[in-house]
Amino acid sequence: MNKENKKNSLFHIKKTILAVDDEDINLDIMASILGDDFNVLKADDGKVALDILLKKEQKIDLVLLDVFMPMDGREVLKTRQTIPFLKSIPFIVCTSDKNIEKECFLLGANDFIKKPYENKDIIIARIKRMIELYEDRSILKEVEKDSLTDLYNIDFFKKYAQQFDVTFPDVKKDMLAISINRFRLINELYGKSIGDAILLSVANQLKECISNCNGLIGKYESNAFLIYCEHHDDYDTLSYKIREAINKVEQGINISFSIGVYPFVDSSLDKEIAIGRSKATADTLTNDYNQNIAIYDQDKQATTLHEEELVNAFPQALLDEEFQLYFQPKYNVQGDKPVFSSAEVLIRWVSPKFGFVSPGEFISLFEKNGLISKLDMFILQKAAQYMNVWKQKYGLYVPLSINLSRVDVFRPNLVDDIIRFVEENIIPRDKYMLEITESAFVENAKIVVPIIKQIRERGFKIEIDDFGSGYSSFAALADLPFDVLKIDMQFIRSMDKNPKVKDIIKMIIDLSKTMNALTVAEGVENEEQYLFLKNSGCDIIQGYYFSKPLALDEFEKKIKEELF
Repeated sequence: MNKENKKNSLFHIKKTILAVDDEDINLDIMASILGDDFNVLKADDGKVALDILLKKEQKIDLVLLDVFMPMDGREVLKTRQTIPFLKSIPFIVCTSDKNIEKECFLLGANDFIKKPYENKDIIIARIKRMIELYEDRSILKEVEKDSLTDLYNIDFFKKYAQQFDVTFPDVKKDMLAISINRFRLINELYGKSIGDAILLSVANQLKECISNCNGLIGKYESNAFLIYCEHHDDYDTLSYKIREAINKVEQGINISFSIGVYPFVDSSLDKEIAIGRSKATADTLTNDYNQNIAIYDQDKQATTLHEEELVNAFPQALLDEEFQLYFQPKYNVQGDKPVFSSAEVLIRWVSPKFGFVSPGEFISLFEKNGLISKLDMFILQKAAQYMNVWKQKYGLYVPLSINLSRVDVFRPNLVDDIIRFVEENIIPRDKYMLEITESAFVENAKIVVPIIKQIRERGFKIEIDDFGSGYSSFAALADLPFDVLKIDMQFIRSMDKNPKVKDIIKMIIDLSKTMNALTVAEGVENEEQYLFLKNSGCDIIQGYYFSKPLALDEFEKKIKEELF
């Protein structure tokens, strides 16, 4: 219900008036005047009236208060000033003594009705208007303030922040976001009452801090606060005060918090943007237990925003096939001359919006947020389709190696999906080779090894990629299911500078042979590297020495050149 409709419906249900007077005749007259429009409760003394109000057995919407009684009406008004709950109820003083009006106003009376009572309609109208004003004020307060902390909610915080700019145009200002980390866990472990007590303690401490400088405080989300204040060079004192406020509630709970500072806010900047930047800065500290204050970094934020754009663009980019498969040829080098034998599948993102997006940029990003699995399934399916097309066009299968990320291994239907891709495209399983990095084997061996064994037992070839980068012991290889070892390209790149690296490469090749596995060297760029690897017994080589990664049309030309 919007505010206007709520106002119009205020009197569909009778409001309750408490009439306080020590003269029965006056109470009867007031009950007669108001009875058709209101529920009327009676009290013959100020003390009785206070007892009724404080018991809260019935909601009282307005009090009609006589002045001269055994417990004077002025004493009732004085008591009202000390009890916040009573200040939310309007009090109208009923008196024939004009000289008492000023004193009662100073004690908080909201209006006066003259005795003896005369015009019934005017009395009813004044009472209705007063109740309406108080209800409006109550609604506004509910909308404007957080009920627990009595701080501005996000909408009013932004509104008053703009007024702050107008009032203090020459003051340099900062926007701060303060977040209690893992707050939901605190509620679950220690109970909502402790969580609320922490929030209230921090809110009160922030109010005290901000009272010493120009600024305002707001609350956003369940666990966080905003401050818009004059600029400070550091906020170490604020951090100390927040820690103090938390410890006041419960010293035994290890609670961390984050303060994100967006300094020197441009007053022409939309407050939503300034708030967003301070919040994003605070979020960078969520898992950092060594510090709790971070200052906005424009370059870092630009990177974060770009990454978010890439993530948001991913679903449509996948549908539109902006991701394109590239193929880097592999050559068997153990014969008289190198022979084209297969290719590794690589992925490129060519976006109408972002242009060419480097794999180094989007692959690690998608690994972090889990999107890599969807991309990998797209690549696996596309690779199988291309192999089927080439069989139709050239009468042969071109073997492909496709990468599996460590995230893929946790997919419940991984094995079924891979089998479905090859069966739909009628591909021999041993031509559809799957690569997984050594580090994935090592870090999650208990989970990864059984899954990879399942895949291999179903006829697929398994390649250990980047061998030598994961620092696994050679003895551990005996327990790993694989058919090919791919030597980490860092070895290839550094062997010209460090003779000892060549000895390691030879050892890997010899080890591979003892385990009846092939050896692949990737990243080979010159003839010296090629000859060393060939003479050392390496089976297959890929790299710019033979070919760069090729787009689909270029790779198909390569197939025709090499195989026909």
